Amino acid sequence: MSQDDRKMFAPLRHRESISPEAKLFAILTDYESGTIASTLAERLVHGGLAVGTRALVTQRIGELLDSLEEAGKVERIPDGRYRAIRIKR
Repeated sequence: MSQDDRKMFAPLRHRESISPEAKLFAILTDYESGTIASTLAERLVHGGLAVGTRALVTQRIGELLDSLEEAGKVERIPDGRYRAIRIKR
């Protein structure tokens, strides 16, 4: 986690130790049809899981989504929305 992530995604509750990627992925699973970075940023900020200006949080969420896409955890659909990849068991 970068120094900026420590500030933006700082634990706002005692003993919270969830990575920004895990927070983002957990919220993204609520959107079966996918969503965009600005919607995810808004949910994180309003849920008390991130702090900062809308533009900076949205920018960082976009970067995190790109890294999660490279890791195979999310996919970008043709219209630009992201959705979580669910592993079928």
